[in-house]
Amino acid sequence: MKPNTTPLRPDRIRIIETPFAWLPCRMLINGCFADLSDNAKLLYTFLCLAADRQGLSFYSDHRILSHFQLLMSDFEQARHELIQKDLIAFDGRYYQVLSLPRPRPEKISTTKRSSEPEQFSDILARLSNATR
Repeated sequence: MKPNTTPLRPDRIRIIETPFAWLPCRMLINGCFADLSDNAKLLYTFLCLAADRQGLSFYSDHRILSHFQLLMSDFEQARHELIQKDLIAFDGRYYQVLSLPRPRPEKISTTKRSSEPEQFSDILARLSNATR
């Protein structure tokens, strides 16, 4: 059965406005967004909204914090998390939202496969461990 694709509010269909901000959908698909702490998600979303076409944001830490109820230590931890996950760059003054890192190629197994088919549960377990 095909889902209903009729907008719930046809009078309020979104249009692309200028300026326009975006969040890369691949963050949801590859699990990157789920792996972030709530504060890192909040900061990343804000920086995406505040960034220009090149991903640069000129908001100061103080100005960013004025939009949220975060302690400076929590803010700094979120920033560090985003930098470590290679999602943003920060030079002490400006932020840049980076293009998403390329997925790491999985290591090719050099072990000889048996002629027995692999169980579906084993495939899922292997894939689950590969994404961690």
